[in-house]
Amino acid sequence: MNLEFFFSTELILENESILLRPLSINDIDKIESISYNKELGEFGARVKNRNDLMDYFKFCLNSKKEKELYPLIIIRKEDNSPIGLTMFGNLSFQNKRLEIGWTWIGEKFQGTGINAICKELLLDYCFNTLNLRRVEFKIDIKNLKSQKAIEKIGAIKEGFLRNYNIQSYGESEGTYVYSILKEEWKN
Repeated sequence: MNLEFFFSTELILENESILLRPLSINDIDKIESISYNKELGEFGARVKNRNDLMDYFKFCLNSKKEKELYPLIIIRKEDNSPIGLTMFGNLSFQNKRLEIGWTWIGEKFQGTGINAICKELLLDYCFNTLNLRRVEFKIDIKNLKSQKAIEKIGAIKEGFLRNYNIQSYGESEGTYVYSILKEEWKN
């Protein structure tokens, strides 16, 4: 696998309840219906109106074009409604690793197990299709909800990156690094 091939793929991951597919500019109206909520973590703090959302979409789609992030929209299959977004990033096929993150789930879907279902689909793809050795997650020190969620699916906390990011609330004290290795993932 190489970056050129990966980023040109129309990735579709699904089970009986959700569908993950590449984000497109045509999804902006769907996503807008669940945006603009302070309960959406970093996304909710930064995206407060249509202009912010358009800037976010441009960032996501440009990052895909530049082969930096691969954004996926999360769709509920029952009614084809949007649930949120998630992304692959920091890809290193040479080292057989990547990062899953930049995930946000609409407020009414939080706490329903959707995040765990998404992560299972993403991790199965990473380990069983891409044959990666390692998947990483980076989570801000203040994002306790995401830390608990990722620990629940079996990610191991490996370390702490001090003063790693600037968040919507200002300079972050740091970011935890988690990972799951291929041999730790259920096949």
